[in-house]
Amino acid sequence: MSLINQDKKYCYRITHIQNLPHILEMGIVAKNHPDASAEYLQIGNPEIIDVRGTAPVKLEGYGNIGDYVPFYFTPKSMMLYNIIRGFRAPLVPKRGRQEILVIRCLIASLAALGNWFFTDGQGNDAVTNHFNDLEDLGQLDWAAIQGSNFSKSDGDFDRARRYQAEFLVYQHVPIAHIESLNVYNQAAADYVNGLLAEKITLILR
Repeated sequence: MSLINQDKKYCYRITHIQNLPHILEMGIVAKNHPDASAEYLQIGNPEIIDVRGTAPVKLEGYGNIGDYVPFYFTPKSMMLYNIIRGFRAPLVPKRGRQEILVIRCLIASLAALGNWFFTDGQGNDAVTNHFNDLEDLGQLDWAAIQGSNFSKSDGDFDRARRYQAEFLVYQHVPIAHIESLNVYNQAAADYVNGLLAEKITLILR
């Protein structure tokens, strides 16, 4: 079986595909960023988003978790699982796979930006640790992350938290730091490629 993120060098963010025009114009921005759009389609759990707005980062001077753009270390996040299956609907609306855009970035590229940190579990959980040294990436539960395993059936009730380890970048990720855009089918790919072609045309004018 092939492992997800085998070389431990990527992180991933999921969003609605209709948000791509805003991303191509402004980059990926945190919810409270001045360039954030009221029309941006949120696909996550709004209760968690609200809690993170006031949850402090466990590093001195780093502000609140909600000030950051979050990524996971796997594209197969638990939130994506819930979104596709409608597990938390209507709180988290069910979405078709073709509606999901997976943004992949190189960890090293994001680490070249301003303030960032990463976690060994769900960022706002009380027992989760926060780090700002890439040498500490070994603290993550890579076996669970790479094996897409967040099961509790064997009695490991903390695995789901560890599976949701995050890499978070303060406020803004420019599009130059996006390594690739990934979608489910050809129709979605055609939509994305059309927007990218328009963007390139505007740049070359």
